[in-house]
Amino acid sequence: MKTAQTLLFLFFLWSSGFAQRISKAEAIEDIDLLDKTIRAVHYNPFLFTSSFKYLQKVNELKRLLPDSIETRLFTLKVGEITGIIDDAHTAPNIIQSIFQADFRKPVFLPLTFVADKKGMTYSDGKLSQDIIPAGAKIISVNGISVPEFYKASALRVGGLQTYRNEIAGKMMGYNLYLSGIRPPFKVVYRYQQKKVIKEIEKGAILRDIIGDAFPNLVNKPYSFNILNDKVAHIELNTLTGDYHPYLKFFDSCFTVIKQKNIKAVAIDIRKNTGGNSINADLLLGFFNSKKYTLSTGKSWKISQLYKDKLMKQGDSSNSYLKQPNNSIWQSRNCEPYDPKYTSEEAFFKGQVYLITGPMTFSSANMLADGVKQFKLATLVGESTGENTNDFGEGYRFQLPNSKISIGVSTSLDFGANCNDNTKHPVIPDRYIETSYLDQIKGIDPVLQYLLKN
Repeated sequence: MKTAQTLLFLFFLWSSGFAQRISKAEAIEDIDLLDKTIRAVHYNPFLFTSSFKYLQKVNELKRLLPDSIETRLFTLKVGEITGIIDDAHTAPNIIQSIFQADFRKPVFLPLTFVADKKGMTYSDGKLSQDIIPAGAKIISVNGISVPEFYKASALRVGGLQTYRNEIAGKMMGYNLYLSGIRPPFKVVYRYQQKKVIKEIEKGAILRDIIGDAFPNLVNKPYSFNILNDKVAHIELNTLTGDYHPYLKFFDSCFTVIKQKNIKAVAIDIRKNTGGNSINADLLLGFFNSKKYTLSTGKSWKISQLYKDKLMKQGDSSNSYLKQPNNSIWQSRNCEPYDPKYTSEEAFFKGQVYLITGPMTFSSANMLADGVKQFKLATLVGESTGENTNDFGEGYRFQLPNSKISIGVSTSLDFGANCNDNTKHPVIPDRYIETSYLDQIKGIDPVLQYLLKN
Protein backbone atom coordinates (compact mmCIF):
# COMPACT_ATOMS: atom_id res chain seq x y z
CA MET A 1 0.00 0.00 0.00
CA LYS A 2 1.20 3.47 -0.83
CA THR A 3 0.14 6.33 1.42
CA ALA A 4 -0.85 9.57 -0.31
CA GLN A 5 0.66 12.73 1.05
CA THR A 6 -1.26 15.35 -0.66
CA LEU A 7 -4.16 14.85 -0.27
CA LEU A 8 -3.22 12.90 0.24
CA PHE A 9 -2.13 14.08 0.87
CA LEU A 10 -4.95 15.48 2.75
CA PHE A 11 -6.60 14.15 5.83
CA PHE A 12 -7.02 16.15 9.03
CA LEU A 13 -4.93 15.63 12.17
CA TRP A 14 -6.88 17.55 14.79
CA SER A 15 -4.86 19.50 17.32
CA SER A 16 -5.51 22.32 19.73
CA GLY A 17 -4.00 25.56 20.86
CA PHE A 18 -1.59 26.61 18.11
CA ALA A 19 0.46 29.79 18.49
CA GLN A 20 -0.48 32.40 15.92
CA ARG A 21 3.10 33.60 15.86
CA ILE A 22 6.35 31.92 16.75
CA SER A 23 9.71 33.52 17.44
CA LYS A 24 12.67 33.29 15.10
CA ALA A 25 14.38 30.92 17.53
CA GLU A 26 11.30 28.67 17.60
CA ALA A 27 11.08 28.70 13.81
CA ILE A 28 14.74 27.73 13.51
CA GLU A 29 14.19 24.91 16.01
CA ASP A 30 11.34 23.61 13.84
CA ILE A 31 13.43 23.87 10.68
CA ASP A 32 16.30 21.99 12.32
CA LEU A 33 13.96 19.21 13.43
CA LEU A 34 12.50 19.00 9.92
CA ASP A 35 15.99 18.71 8.45
CA LYS A 36 17.01 16.08 11.02
CA THR A 37 13.85 14.04 10.40
CA ILE A 38 14.20 14.16 6.62
CA ARG A 39 17.78 12.91 6.87
CA ALA A 40 16.79 10.15 9.31
CA VAL A 41 13.75 8.66 7.58
CA HIS A 42 13.77 9.64 3.89
CA TYR A 43 14.89 6.97 1.43
CA ASN A 44 17.14 9.48 -0.36
CA PRO A 45 16.29 13.19 -0.13
CA PHE A 46 18.99 14.02 -2.66
CA LEU A 47 17.90 11.68 -5.44
CA PHE A 48 16.45 14.54 -7.50
CA THR A 49 18.36 17.48 -6.04
CA SER A 50 21.79 18.18 -4.57
CA SER A 51 22.61 18.40 -0.89
CA PHE A 52 24.21 21.78 -1.65
CA LYS A 53 21.01 23.20 -3.15
CA TYR A 54 18.97 21.82 -0.27
CA LEU A 55 21.28 23.23 2.43
CA GLN A 56 21.41 26.54 0.61
CA LYS A 57 17.63 26.82 0.85
CA VAL A 58 17.57 25.76 4.52
CA ASN A 59 20.24 28.28 5.51
CA GLU A 60 18.71 31.04 3.40
CA LEU A 61 15.33 30.55 5.01
CA LYS A 62 16.78 30.64 8.53
CA ARG A 63 18.84 33.73 7.72
CA LEU A 64 15.89 35.69 6.32
CA LEU A 65 13.45 34.90 9.12
CA PRO A 66 12.07 37.97 10.91
CA ASP A 67 12.12 38.24 14.71
CA SER A 68 8.74 36.48 14.71
CA ILE A 69 6.59 34.92 12.01
CA GLU A 70 2.92 34.04 11.71
CA THR A 71 2.38 30.28 11.71
CA ARG A 72 0.36 30.41 8.49
CA LEU A 73 3.17 32.10 6.59
CA PHE A 74 5.70 29.74 8.16
CA THR A 75 3.75 26.85 6.62
CA LEU A 76 4.57 28.24 3.18
CA LYS A 77 8.21 28.72 4.17
CA VAL A 78 8.48 25.08 5.25
CA GLY A 79 7.07 24.15 1.84
CA GLU A 80 10.01 25.91 0.21
CA ILE A 81 12.35 23.44 1.92
CA THR A 82 10.39 20.30 1.07
CA GLY A 83 9.77 21.54 -2.47
CA ILE A 84 13.52 21.54 -3.12
CA ILE A 85 13.62 17.77 -2.54
CA ASP A 86 11.26 17.32 -5.49
CA ASP A 87 9.23 14.61 -3.77
CA ALA A 88 5.50 15.31 -3.72
CA HIS A 89 5.03 12.92 -0.78
CA THR A 90 7.41 14.97 1.38
CA ALA A 91 5.58 18.16 2.30
CA PRO A 92 3.43 19.88 4.88
CA ASN A 93 -0.10 18.48 4.86
CA ILE A 94 -2.00 20.39 2.22
CA ILE A 95 -4.70 21.30 4.72
CA GLN A 96 -3.31 22.11 8.17
CA SER A 97 -5.86 21.38 10.88
CA ILE A 98 -4.21 23.85 13.28
CA PHE A 99 -6.07 26.52 11.33
CA GLN A 100 -9.42 24.76 11.64
CA ALA A 101 -10.96 27.66 13.57
CA ASP A 102 -10.96 29.57 10.27
CA PHE A 103 -12.24 26.79 8.01
CA ARG A 104 -15.91 27.72 8.46
CA LYS A 105 -15.33 31.46 8.43
CA PRO A 106 -15.78 33.48 5.21
CA VAL A 107 -12.13 34.55 5.13
CA PHE A 108 -10.98 32.85 1.91
CA LEU A 109 -10.88 34.51 -1.51
CA PRO A 110 -14.15 33.44 -3.19
CA LEU A 111 -12.50 32.41 -6.45
CA THR A 112 -11.28 29.16 -7.96
CA PHE A 113 -8.54 29.21 -10.55
CA VAL A 114 -7.15 27.59 -13.66
CA ALA A 115 -3.84 28.40 -15.31
CA ASP A 116 -2.58 28.24 -18.87
CA LYS A 117 0.78 26.81 -19.89
CA LYS A 118 2.43 30.23 -19.58
CA GLY A 119 1.44 30.55 -15.93
CA MET A 120 -1.35 33.07 -16.44
CA THR A 121 -4.24 32.55 -14.02
CA TYR A 122 -7.97 32.80 -14.69
CA SER A 123 -11.23 32.52 -12.81
CA ASP A 124 -12.92 29.25 -13.80
CA GLY A 125 -16.32 30.61 -12.80
CA LYS A 126 -17.27 27.59 -10.69
CA LEU A 127 -17.62 29.50 -7.44
CA SER A 128 -18.47 33.16 -8.03
CA GLN A 129 -19.28 33.90 -11.65
CA ASP A 130 -21.68 36.59 -10.44
CA ILE A 131 -18.72 38.38 -8.84
CA ILE A 132 -15.97 37.86 -11.41
CA PRO A 133 -16.79 36.28 -14.79
CA ALA A 134 -15.42 32.94 -15.90
CA GLY A 135 -12.35 33.44 -18.05
CA ALA A 136 -11.29 36.69 -16.42
CA LYS A 137 -7.49 36.91 -16.21
CA ILE A 138 -6.67 37.53 -12.55
CA ILE A 139 -3.82 40.03 -12.25
CA SER A 140 -3.56 40.69 -8.53
CA VAL A 141 -5.28 40.28 -5.17
CA ASN A 142 -4.65 42.89 -2.47
CA GLY A 143 -1.57 44.00 -4.35
CA ILE A 144 -0.10 40.50 -4.73
CA SER A 145 0.67 39.41 -8.30
CA VAL A 146 -1.38 36.25 -8.77
CA PRO A 147 0.70 34.80 -11.67
CA GLU A 148 3.88 35.25 -9.62
CA PHE A 149 2.22 33.76 -6.54
CA TYR A 150 1.05 30.79 -8.62
CA LYS A 151 4.59 30.14 -9.88
CA ALA A 152 6.01 30.40 -6.36
CA SER A 153 3.32 28.03 -5.08
CA ALA A 154 4.28 25.44 -7.70
CA LEU A 155 7.87 25.53 -6.40
CA ARG A 156 6.63 24.54 -2.94
CA VAL A 157 5.22 21.28 -4.35
CA GLY A 158 7.47 18.36 -5.27
CA GLY A 159 7.14 15.87 -8.09
CA LEU A 160 6.28 16.25 -11.75
CA GLN A 161 5.72 19.76 -13.07
CA THR A 162 2.19 18.92 -14.20
CA TYR A 163 1.28 17.83 -10.66
CA ARG A 164 2.97 20.90 -9.18
CA ASN A 165 0.95 23.16 -11.44
CA GLU A 166 -2.34 21.43 -10.65
CA ILE A 167 -1.87 21.66 -6.90
CA ALA A 168 -0.70 25.28 -7.11
CA GLY A 169 -3.80 26.26 -9.07
CA LYS A 170 -6.31 24.26 -7.04
CA MET A 171 -4.90 25.50 -3.72
CA MET A 172 -4.52 29.15 -4.75
CA GLY A 173 -7.22 30.51 -2.43
CA TYR A 174 -5.96 28.52 0.56
CA ASN A 175 -2.34 29.50 -0.08
CA LEU A 176 -3.31 33.17 -0.37
CA TYR A 177 -4.94 32.77 3.03
CA LEU A 178 -1.71 31.30 4.42
CA SER A 179 0.22 34.24 2.99
CA GLY A 180 -1.92 36.70 4.96
CA ILE A 181 -4.50 37.76 2.37
CA ARG A 182 -7.77 38.55 4.18
CA PRO A 183 -11.07 40.20 3.26
CA PRO A 184 -11.91 42.70 2.01
CA PHE A 185 -10.33 41.65 -1.26
CA LYS A 186 -9.24 44.04 -3.98
CA VAL A 187 -9.07 41.98 -7.17
CA VAL A 188 -7.60 43.38 -10.36
CA TYR A 189 -8.52 41.41 -13.46
CA ARG A 190 -8.78 41.73 -17.22
CA TYR A 191 -11.87 40.65 -19.10
CA GLN A 192 -12.83 41.28 -22.71
CA GLN A 193 -9.75 43.49 -23.09
CA LYS A 194 -10.80 45.73 -20.20
CA LYS A 195 -8.99 46.11 -16.89
CA VAL A 196 -11.36 45.94 -13.93
CA ILE A 197 -10.87 46.55 -10.20
CA LYS A 198 -13.33 44.66 -8.02
CA GLU A 199 -13.83 45.08 -4.28
CA ILE A 200 -15.11 41.94 -2.55
CA GLU A 201 -16.18 42.49 1.05
CA LYS A 202 -17.01 38.93 2.09
CA GLY A 203 -14.97 35.80 1.52
CA ALA A 204 -15.89 32.14 1.18
CA ILE A 205 -15.50 29.22 3.57
CA LEU A 206 -12.76 26.68 2.89
CA ARG A 207 -14.94 23.85 1.57
CA ASP A 208 -16.34 26.16 -1.11
CA ILE A 209 -12.93 26.87 -2.61
CA ILE A 210 -11.50 23.34 -2.47
CA GLY A 211 -14.60 21.15 -2.77
CA ASP A 212 -14.53 20.82 -6.55
CA ALA A 213 -10.79 20.07 -6.77
CA PHE A 214 -10.71 17.77 -3.72
CA PRO A 215 -14.23 16.31 -3.37
CA ASN A 216 -13.00 13.67 -0.94
CA LEU A 217 -12.30 16.44 1.58
CA VAL A 218 -15.95 17.48 1.54
CA ASN A 219 -17.34 13.97 2.01
CA LYS A 220 -17.65 13.10 -1.66
CA PRO A 221 -15.31 10.11 -2.01
CA TYR A 222 -17.14 8.73 -5.04
CA SER A 223 -20.18 9.16 -7.24
CA PHE A 224 -22.00 7.25 -9.97
CA ASN A 225 -24.25 8.17 -12.87
CA ILE A 226 -25.13 6.93 -16.33
CA LEU A 227 -24.45 9.31 -19.21
CA ASN A 228 -26.98 9.35 -22.05
CA ASP A 229 -28.03 5.77 -21.20
CA LYS A 230 -24.73 4.75 -22.78
CA VAL A 231 -21.72 5.11 -20.49
CA ALA A 232 -21.62 4.37 -16.77
CA HIS A 233 -19.46 7.04 -15.11
CA ILE A 234 -17.85 6.06 -11.81
CA GLU A 235 -16.04 9.02 -10.27
CA LEU A 236 -13.58 7.61 -7.75
CA ASN A 237 -12.08 10.60 -5.92
CA THR A 238 -10.05 8.79 -3.27
CA LEU A 239 -8.91 5.35 -2.14
CA THR A 240 -8.54 6.37 1.50
CA GLY A 241 -10.29 4.44 4.24
CA ASP A 242 -11.72 1.06 5.15
CA TYR A 243 -12.63 -1.27 2.30
CA HIS A 244 -16.23 -2.01 3.36
CA PRO A 245 -17.84 1.21 2.02
CA TYR A 246 -15.90 0.86 -1.24
CA LEU A 247 -17.01 -2.73 -1.74
CA LYS A 248 -20.62 -1.74 -1.13
CA PHE A 249 -20.35 1.20 -3.54
CA PHE A 250 -18.66 -0.80 -6.32
CA ASP A 251 -21.22 -3.59 -5.98
CA SER A 252 -24.11 -1.14 -6.21
CA CYS A 253 -22.62 0.49 -9.32
CA PHE A 254 -21.96 -2.70 -11.24
CA THR A 255 -25.30 -4.17 -10.21
CA VAL A 256 -27.08 -1.20 -11.81
CA ILE A 257 -24.81 -1.44 -14.85
CA LYS A 258 -25.77 -5.07 -15.30
CA GLN A 259 -29.48 -4.39 -14.77
CA LYS A 260 -29.50 -1.58 -17.34
CA ASN A 261 -27.34 -3.54 -19.79
CA ILE A 262 -24.77 -0.74 -20.08
CA LYS A 263 -21.94 -1.69 -22.44
CA ALA A 264 -19.23 0.78 -21.37
CA VAL A 265 -17.89 1.89 -17.99
CA ALA A 266 -15.67 4.93 -17.41
CA ILE A 267 -13.79 4.95 -14.09
CA ASP A 268 -12.67 8.52 -13.46
CA ILE A 269 -9.64 8.95 -11.18
CA ARG A 270 -8.62 12.44 -12.32
CA LYS A 271 -9.20 13.86 -8.82
CA ASN A 272 -7.87 10.84 -6.95
CA THR A 273 -4.69 11.48 -4.97
CA GLY A 274 -4.49 8.00 -3.49
CA GLY A 275 -5.08 6.13 -0.26
CA ASN A 276 -5.37 2.38 0.32
CA SER A 277 -4.41 0.26 -2.70
CA ILE A 278 -6.58 -2.60 -1.37
CA ASN A 279 -9.58 -0.59 -2.52
CA ALA A 280 -8.09 -0.52 -6.02
CA ASP A 281 -7.83 -4.31 -5.93
CA LEU A 282 -11.51 -4.51 -4.98
CA LEU A 283 -12.49 -2.33 -7.92
CA LEU A 284 -10.56 -4.50 -10.37
CA GLY A 285 -12.44 -7.55 -9.11
CA PHE A 286 -15.61 -6.27 -10.79
CA PHE A 287 -14.24 -6.41 -14.34
CA ASN A 288 -10.91 -8.23 -14.40
CA SER A 289 -10.06 -11.92 -14.02
CA LYS A 290 -6.45 -11.81 -15.29
CA LYS A 291 -3.32 -11.87 -13.18
CA TYR A 292 -1.79 -8.46 -12.48
CA THR A 293 0.19 -6.43 -10.00
CA LEU A 294 0.05 -2.79 -8.99
CA SER A 295 3.56 -2.64 -7.55
CA THR A 296 6.68 -4.78 -7.73
CA GLY A 297 8.14 -3.82 -4.37
CA LYS A 298 10.15 -1.10 -2.73
CA SER A 299 13.44 0.00 -1.25
CA TRP A 300 12.69 1.10 2.30
CA LYS A 301 14.85 3.27 4.56
CA ILE A 302 15.04 1.82 8.07
CA SER A 303 14.97 4.33 10.92
CA GLN A 304 14.34 4.27 14.63
CA LEU A 305 11.77 7.02 14.22
CA TYR A 306 9.63 4.86 11.94
CA LYS A 307 10.09 1.86 14.24
CA ASP A 308 8.87 3.95 17.17
CA LYS A 309 5.83 4.94 15.12
CA LEU A 310 4.99 1.30 14.35
CA MET A 311 5.37 0.31 18.00
CA LYS A 312 3.17 3.20 19.11
CA GLN A 313 0.50 1.95 16.69
CA GLY A 314 0.73 -1.51 18.24
CA ASP A 315 2.33 -3.04 15.15
CA SER A 316 4.95 -5.02 17.07
CA SER A 317 5.13 -7.92 14.57
CA ASN A 318 6.06 -5.84 11.53
CA SER A 319 9.15 -7.19 9.74
CA TYR A 320 10.42 -3.62 9.43
CA LEU A 321 11.30 -3.72 13.14
CA LYS A 322 13.83 -6.52 12.55
CA GLN A 323 15.92 -4.54 10.07
CA PRO A 324 19.06 -2.62 11.18
CA ASN A 325 18.71 1.15 11.45
CA ASN A 326 20.07 3.32 8.61
CA SER A 327 19.95 0.40 6.18
CA ILE A 328 17.86 0.00 3.02
CA TRP A 329 15.45 -2.92 3.08
CA GLN A 330 14.87 -4.32 -0.39
CA SER A 331 11.52 -5.98 -1.00
CA ARG A 332 10.85 -7.06 -4.60
CA ASN A 333 8.36 -9.39 -6.28
CA CYS A 334 7.77 -9.02 -10.00
CA GLU A 335 5.31 -11.90 -10.33
CA PRO A 336 1.70 -10.93 -11.09
CA TYR A 337 -0.94 -12.39 -8.82
CA ASP A 338 -4.50 -13.61 -9.18
CA PRO A 339 -7.22 -11.05 -8.45
CA LYS A 340 -7.60 -10.53 -4.71
CA TYR A 341 -11.35 -10.28 -5.13
CA THR A 342 -13.82 -11.34 -7.82
CA SER A 343 -17.46 -10.34 -7.95
CA GLU A 344 -19.66 -13.17 -9.17
CA GLU A 345 -23.08 -11.54 -9.42
CA ALA A 346 -22.03 -8.09 -10.69
CA PHE A 347 -19.00 -8.96 -12.85
CA PHE A 348 -18.79 -6.71 -15.93
CA LYS A 349 -17.62 -8.01 -19.32
CA GLY A 350 -17.99 -4.88 -21.45
CA GLN A 351 -15.63 -2.03 -22.37
CA VAL A 352 -13.85 -0.39 -19.44
CA TYR A 353 -12.10 2.98 -19.61
CA LEU A 354 -9.88 4.44 -16.90
CA ILE A 355 -9.69 8.24 -17.02
CA THR A 356 -6.45 9.74 -15.70
CA GLY A 357 -4.98 13.21 -15.29
CA PRO A 358 -2.18 15.19 -13.63
CA MET A 359 -3.76 14.84 -10.16
CA THR A 360 -3.91 11.03 -10.42
CA PHE A 361 -1.40 10.30 -7.69
CA SER A 362 0.02 7.74 -5.23
CA SER A 363 -2.22 4.63 -4.96
CA ALA A 364 -4.39 5.96 -7.79
CA ASN A 365 -1.22 6.16 -9.88
CA MET A 366 -0.48 2.54 -8.95
CA LEU A 367 -3.96 1.56 -10.11
CA ALA A 368 -3.43 3.29 -13.45
CA ASP A 369 0.01 1.73 -13.82
CA GLY A 370 -1.21 -1.82 -13.19
CA VAL A 371 -4.18 -1.38 -15.51
CA LYS A 372 -1.94 -0.04 -18.28
CA GLN A 373 0.81 -2.63 -17.84
CA PHE A 374 -1.53 -5.63 -17.89
CA LYS A 375 -4.07 -4.17 -20.34
CA LEU A 376 -6.99 -4.49 -17.93
CA ALA A 377 -8.79 -1.46 -19.42
CA THR A 378 -8.23 1.37 -21.89
CA LEU A 379 -6.65 4.48 -20.40
CA VAL A 380 -7.90 7.84 -21.67
CA GLY A 381 -7.18 11.41 -20.64
CA GLU A 382 -3.83 12.88 -19.63
CA SER A 383 -0.67 11.42 -18.10
CA THR A 384 -0.76 10.83 -14.37
CA GLY A 385 0.82 13.14 -11.81
CA GLU A 386 3.58 10.82 -10.67
CA ASN A 387 6.26 8.57 -12.11
CA THR A 388 5.57 4.85 -11.84
CA ASN A 389 8.77 4.49 -9.80
CA ASP A 390 8.46 7.09 -7.05
CA PHE A 391 8.60 7.76 -3.35
CA GLY A 392 6.02 6.52 -0.86
CA GLU A 393 5.24 5.18 2.65
CA GLY A 394 4.97 8.43 4.56
CA TYR A 395 6.23 9.10 8.07
CA ARG A 396 4.04 11.77 9.64
CA PHE A 397 4.95 14.06 12.50
CA GLN A 398 4.30 17.53 13.88
CA LEU A 399 6.76 20.36 14.31
CA PRO A 400 6.82 21.22 18.04
CA ASN A 401 6.51 25.01 17.96
CA SER A 402 4.45 25.81 14.88
CA LYS A 403 2.38 22.58 15.18
CA ILE A 404 2.62 22.14 11.41
CA SER A 405 1.93 18.55 10.31
CA ILE A 406 4.50 17.09 7.90
CA GLY A 407 4.81 13.92 5.85
CA VAL A 408 8.17 12.50 4.77
CA SER A 409 8.68 9.59 2.37
CA THR A 410 10.54 6.56 3.66
CA SER A 411 10.62 4.35 0.57
CA LEU A 412 11.16 4.25 -3.18
CA ASP A 413 8.33 2.21 -4.68
CA PHE A 414 8.59 0.38 -8.00
CA GLY A 415 5.95 0.24 -10.69
CA ALA A 416 4.14 -2.65 -12.31
CA ASN A 417 6.69 -3.20 -15.10
CA CYS A 418 9.46 -4.11 -12.60
CA ASN A 419 11.95 -1.86 -14.38
CA ASP A 420 14.06 0.24 -12.01
CA ASN A 421 15.02 2.59 -14.84
CA THR A 422 11.49 3.69 -15.77
CA LYS A 423 11.25 7.47 -15.34
CA HIS A 424 7.86 8.54 -16.60
CA PRO A 425 4.24 8.67 -15.41
CA VAL A 426 1.45 6.45 -16.68
CA ILE A 427 0.73 7.54 -20.25
CA PRO A 428 -2.84 6.95 -21.45
CA ASP A 429 -3.64 4.83 -24.49
CA ARG A 430 -5.69 7.71 -25.85
CA TYR A 431 -4.32 11.13 -24.91
CA ILE A 432 -7.08 13.74 -24.54
CA GLU A 433 -6.12 17.05 -22.98
CA THR A 434 -8.55 19.11 -20.95
CA SER A 435 -7.30 22.65 -21.53
CA TYR A 436 -7.77 25.64 -19.27
CA LEU A 437 -10.30 26.96 -21.79
CA ASP A 438 -12.24 23.69 -21.57
CA GLN A 439 -12.36 24.09 -17.80
CA ILE A 440 -13.55 27.69 -18.05
CA LYS A 441 -16.29 26.68 -20.49
CA GLY A 442 -17.29 23.66 -18.41
CA ILE A 443 -16.40 21.25 -21.23
CA ASP A 444 -15.13 17.71 -20.56
CA PRO A 445 -13.52 16.50 -23.81
CA VAL A 446 -12.80 13.06 -22.33
CA LEU A 447 -16.44 12.30 -21.56
CA GLN A 448 -17.42 13.79 -24.92
CA TYR A 449 -15.03 11.37 -26.62
CA LEU A 450 -16.41 8.37 -24.73
CA LEU A 451 -19.99 9.27 -25.58
CA LYS A 452 -19.11 9.43 -29.28
CA ASN A 453 -17.42 6.01 -29.32
